[in-house]
Amino acid sequence: MQITLQNLTGRAATRLFTALSASVVFAACGDSLDGPAPIISNVEPATGTVGTEVHITGSDFRVGASVSIGSFAATGVDVGTSGTEIFASVPAGVTAGTSYDVTVENTDGSSDVFAAAFTAIAPVLQFVNGATKPSGNSGSTVILEGDAFGDVQGAGQVLFSNGTGGTVAATIAGVDDWTNTFILTTVPAGAVSGPVLVETGTGQSGSLPFTVTQNATFSPSTISWTETQGMSAAISGHSATYVPIDDAGGNTVERVYVFGGAGNNLTPRVDVEYSEIQADGSLGSFTAGTALTTGVAYHSTVAATPFNSKVRGSGYLYVMGGINADGGQPVSAITRVPLNQDGSTGTATSAGSLPAPLHSFGAAIFRSTIYVAGGATTDNAAVATVYRAAIDTLGNIGAWEELDAMPQARSYVPLVIFGGTLYVAGGETAAIAVDDATFNSNATKLSSVVHARLNLRNGLIAAGWTTSGSSLQKARSKHMVLAAGGSLFISSGLYAAAGTGSSENVYGQINADGTLASFNGATGSNTLLSVGGTNLFNGRAVSYIDASGVAHVMVLGGADVTNATNKSSKVIFY
Repeated sequence: MQITLQNLTGRAATRLFTALSASVVFAACGDSLDGPAPIISNVEPATGTVGTEVHITGSDFRVGASVSIGSFAATGVDVGTSGTEIFASVPAGVTAGTSYDVTVENTDGSSDVFAAAFTAIAPVLQFVNGATKPSGNSGSTVILEGDAFGDVQGAGQVLFSNGTGGTVAATIAGVDDWTNTFILTTVPAGAVSGPVLVETGTGQSGSLPFTVTQNATFSPSTISWTETQGMSAAISGHSATYVPIDDAGGNTVERVYVFGGAGNNLTPRVDVEYSEIQADGSLGSFTAGTALTTGVAYHSTVAATPFNSKVRGSGYLYVMGGINADGGQPVSAITRVPLNQDGSTGTATSAGSLPAPLHSFGAAIFRSTIYVAGGATTDNAAVATVYRAAIDTLGNIGAWEELDAMPQARSYVPLVIFGGTLYVAGGETAAIAVDDATFNSNATKLSSVVHARLNLRNGLIAAGWTTSGSSLQKARSKHMVLAAGGSLFISSGLYAAAGTGSSENVYGQINADGTLASFNGATGSNTLLSVGGTNLFNGRAVSYIDASGVAHVMVLGGADVTNATNKSSKVIFY
């Protein structure tokens, strides 16, 4: 029911009451409505910085109530209609390391104090781009994770080194890009390699080392392949993974790791070997690593290191899926291989399983999360499924989550992640055996390229998959795909005229919005065939940047398209 009371000044004061009300509060003879004093039951969070939003729960909070943190008046006070909660922002003036009483005062002057309810702290920076040793070039996206950044930016800043002892502030584009635990920004112009940190009204966070990379030079339109140190055996269906590791002196050493694969006898191998990348981009001699307990081929391997993940130490390699026997069915097993500071590998252990048995699928890591796309399951059936799983600081893989599927099932495809976008190019739709080398019949191969933008806040696919308006000139499978020099670069594989290598290399520039420009053929006459003696399929490739800032593509091994049992041990780079 509604009761209207008239006070002595002639001003009407109206309140709504329900039949369930335990009491009716009548207005006093004055301009304000008196009632029970407010009672504070809890304040959350208990720590934070300027701009942190605190949630106060209790009873008898009335519209117009004020909140103080110590002697400082809180801002953005919002009293809930139930009278049992208030939201307010911590004001400027609080000092890190100091505990403050929180006071709620109603308009009639009644109040309650929750003693030492809030302690101001400096911001805490834990990860940048999901890593503890992040990198990026000028203008690239940067995601900072931590605590006590403040729910409102206010005077908060993200600061990069300017190389002269000072800092340069990053731009925060929108109000939603700054939260108490997450900040989205870009590497500012003028930033150089050095510490990155967060500054708020309560001080500065600890810093993380951030390497500002240069826009590496790479011209895929004119290829010039060079042979370098070869592998110890001729193989295909192996995995090749680029891995940076900081040595005992803090210097970053780049290596390439090769796992498994099948030799000329088509039997999956247990072998592991690695080689250090030299200053000119070539390879040094290969060193044998600790062998796997089971042979594997047509698998995928990703590396989680402090450069791309939350893991501690030097990181881990994850060998996923594949087949364990010639002609065998795919497996779902995941093997974790620890990386030592000197580049050697430790003993492999089980790290769980993929959601399904798979071989010849794409896998990549982004912000400490493994993404898996496509591949072939039992009886070589192609799939369109996409999964992800997070890696924690101890290198454990969390629960797998199924994401939006690709528009078409496709196997024998790599997965590339560039700028927060997933890319899958070409592939096979039919149930094709791993060593099938048919290149002159392409009805079941794909020329389409699909991409999916990730939501940078939660790592999910933001709006499904999109088929690019730019497709490959020729349908292609069992090929290699890399992001290099701002392009999606595709080499080798099975396609029309693969026997002559006439369309060995193609590339499409990646636009700022993640879309692709038209694909063009690389025009260099110096082909893999001319340097290595074979046109390849089921080879593996990595991209990396040498000490001079020059981007490289490296192709390791593979099978001859004219004779599938003829494998290569050669390593060729550009």
